[in-house]
Amino acid sequence: MRYREIMKYFDTPAAPICYVFVDRIASFFVWFNVNFLKMHPNYISILSGIFTVFSVVNFSRGLFIKGALFYFLAFLFDAIDGPSARALNKTSMLGVILEVWTDSLRLVGSTAGISWYLYKSTLDEKWLLILFIWLVSFSAGLWLYPKAKESFKDFKKEKKVEGYYISPVPTWMDYEMMAFFFLPLFGQVKLGMYILVIGYFISSLGMSGYLLLLGGKKKE
Repeated sequence: MRYREIMKYFDTPAAPICYVFVDRIASFFVWFNVNFLKMHPNYISILSGIFTVFSVVNFSRGLFIKGALFYFLAFLFDAIDGPSARALNKTSMLGVILEVWTDSLRLVGSTAGISWYLYKSTLDEKWLLILFIWLVSFSAGLWLYPKAKESFKDFKKEKKVEGYYISPVPTWMDYEMMAFFFLPLFGQVKLGMYILVIGYFISSLGMSGYLLLLGGKKKE
């Protein structure tokens, strides 16, 4: 398979951070795996889960640089497994289950790990409140996103948008990468948590507004 054909197996609309950074790296590994290594996608998901565990443990201990590096590896392998499965025609229910569990562990575990460490080290209860607000926003988003995505598919068909393209707005993945990778590398963990919580809250609020305005409309 040619390298330029690989991108059609990536999810769209792609999060801005994935479009300009993560997917560009992942696409090379997908190409290499499809043409040479041929590792089963489920094994890639398991590796993502292992890196996730190391990331969460390091975050909860205040080892933020190590946590960020393991987080990036977990995120990268998560970006590789899906396209590899589609390109190799090895999609399966087990793969979906592994994807859901590793994604949930990476996101919830990282948020809880950092929040817990900040609370223990400062005894400031606002970090528990921030964790609570994030959990509510995250839970709401889990219900709202499938409906919003279904509605967006109709918009996509009307506009005849095809191929691999970028999301017009920041997504959860962008906030994750800021909070768990980029900012921890520069010692700005608290700023990352603020961005994560505010971003998730605004995103879930935005999906609510989108569904209220457009999601309930039926075509004549």
